[in-house]
Amino acid sequence: MKTSTRCFLSVPMLVAGSVALSGCGRSTSAPTTVTYHQVGICKSYETPNGTEQAKANEGFAIFKVESVDNTKYNDIFNFDPGRLYVNQSNAQQTAGNVYEHGSVYSWNRRFVNKDPRFGKAMGVKYISDAMISKGEKLDEPGFALIPLATNNPTGGPEADQLNFQLAYDTGSDDRGNIQSVNAGIIIIKTNPADTKYTVVENCKELPVM
Repeated sequence: MKTSTRCFLSVPMLVAGSVALSGCGRSTSAPTTVTYHQVGICKSYETPNGTEQAKANEGFAIFKVESVDNTKYNDIFNFDPGRLYVNQSNAQQTAGNVYEHGSVYSWNRRFVNKDPRFGKAMGVKYISDAMISKGEKLDEPGFALIPLATNNPTGGPEADQLNFQLAYDTGSDDRGNIQSVNAGIIIIKTNPADTKYTVVENCKELPVM
């Protein structure tokens, strides 16, 4: 089993990216790049079957994936948006259990909900599976929703608790055991580093909706 690694980049960090990615597995010299921005966080949206409401102390974090660039990687990339997640682990969970090969199984990871109802309710393109050929780039894959805790479960700085970073679960063996995280993938968040987020009640109130 490969050592799990996490590689999060934002626009100001691109210069340091080549150093940060030195331990990220699949291909640091020819990576696939996922670019996205965080739209915001909301509590509810309406569907034909009624209101979808976030749980107490949670909100629907909405992201827009801007592109998946596979032009540098010399193979097909089977993009599965259900593998995108936010790691909301605290320090103890991140440390993990040595008997579980390090940490991954103890992490508090929240994955993209692949249910397309949000996209239909908002009238926007919702993200879906895509097979991206070598040398190709997929523009505007769509929006994605992840139900996330808003009570700062990581214990990080309060001022930054709603600033979420996406990661990608890149592999598993035949038993579903995780082998690597962000292996050969650069994930770039394009929001300005000083962007502040607040939770709004109705998802329709988000600026791009």
